[in-house]
Amino acid sequence: MTDIWQLREGERLDDLVRDGMKIIQRTDQFCFSMDSVLLAHYVNIRAKDRIVDLGTGTGVIALLLSALGARHITALEINPVMAELAKRNVEGNHREDYIQVIHCDYTKANVLFPSGYFQSVVVNPPYREVGTGNTNSEPGKALACHELGASLRDVFQAAQYLLAYGGRLTMVHRADRLGDLIAIGREYHMEVKRLRLVHARPGHTASRALLEWRYGGHPEVTVDPPLFLHNPDGSYTEEVLAIYGKGKQNE
Repeated sequence: MTDIWQLREGERLDDLVRDGMKIIQRTDQFCFSMDSVLLAHYVNIRAKDRIVDLGTGTGVIALLLSALGARHITALEINPVMAELAKRNVEGNHREDYIQVIHCDYTKANVLFPSGYFQSVVVNPPYREVGTGNTNSEPGKALACHELGASLRDVFQAAQYLLAYGGRLTMVHRADRLGDLIAIGREYHMEVKRLRLVHARPGHTASRALLEWRYGGHPEVTVDPPLFLHNPDGSYTEEVLAIYGKGKQNE
C-alpha cells in the first residue's frame, strides 16, 4: 500500500494541530494562511448540515471543519493539481467518511447539484480584482489570489444557487472590500447577519473581515467583538493560540 504521506518533489508536510492532522502543501501552489484557519472557526457548524467549501485548495478548511464537528462536507476545486492534493490530504487524515473532494469549476456547480442542496457555503475566495496589485507569475498562486477564475459576483451567484433558502454563506475577505461584500451580497438576496473584523494588534486598522450571510435574511447584523491576532509585544493573543489548539484552555 502506498504511503499517503510520501512526499513528491516540491512538497512539504505541515502540522494542522487539530486532531493530530497533517497536510501536504506545494511550494509552487498557494499555501494556506491564517485566514483559512480563522474562517473555519467562524463557521456556525450544525452536524446535520450539508456544507460545501468553494475552492478548497489543499482541503485545509474542509479538514478543520471536520475536526470541529462537521460531518457532511463537499470540497470543490478547479485546479487539478490542488484537487488531487486535497484528496490525498483527506485520505491521509482518514476523513473520507466526512469529506468528498470534487475537481470542478464551482461557478458551474448547477451541473453537479440541484438548487438548494446545501445548508452552508464556506469560501475563502481570491481577494484581488483583476488589474489590481501584482499578479503572481505562478499560475496556481495567481488563480488563488486574483479573481481570474471567479469574481466576487460569481461567488455569490454560486452560493445563491447552492444554498437552501435561509442557508448560510460564511466568508473571509479583505476588510477594505467590506462595502462591495455587503452591496454585492444584497444583489443575490444575501444579508450579512454576523460580522467580525480582524486586526493585527490593538490600535491597527482591520485587515480582514469574517462574515456570515443568510440567504433571504432580514437586514440586521450582529457585529462581534474585534479579533486581535497579536499582543503589543508581537506574540499571538490567547484567542489565536486557542484557535490553533495551543492556548491555556487546551493544556
